Amino acid sequence: MADICLLDTSILLNILDVPNRNNDRDKVIADFITYSEAGCSFIIPFVVAVEVGNHISQNGDGTTRRQTAKRFVDMMQKTFNSELPFEISDFELRVEWQTWIAEFIEKAGQNKTPAKPNEGMSLTDLSIIKEYESLQSKNKANRNKHVNVFIWSLDSDLEAYGRVY
Repeated sequence: MADICLLDTSILLNILDVPNRNNDRDKVIADFITYSEAGCSFIIPFVVAVEVGNHISQNGDGTTRRQTAKRFVDMMQKTFNSELPFEISDFELRVEWQTWIAEFIEKAGQNKTPAKPNEGMSLTDLSIIKEYESLQSKNKANRNKHVNVFIWSLDSDLEAYGRVY
């Protein structure tokens, strides 16, 4: 079975070529091709789609924002129609958040990393990690179909969940 790759905001911004958020586009596209050829399944967490939309709406002049938003909406519509190698996460926000949202208090209050002492974990990162943990637990329960699950991100905060080769 193919690996399951949860896309982080940093990756989707580069794939979409969002101005001022696409500094690693060449590497991301090269890695995307590598992961695709390896048969990875790509999942866009709902919270990532929302965060990407926010970055688009706060980026550049009106023309740039509209052009970028059009690329994003086209990509999402093609994703919904199974025309691209992406899926939207099967994550029931209300049910899932209800089980772990209280953890956000502790995560927001902790230092994110030693290099970021004045910043706690974002709700987006916590959501992605919880989705990762859920997928891991479902896969471990089914040994015949176990696959590797990883978060693809350019952010050091999520590197511990990255792909192990």
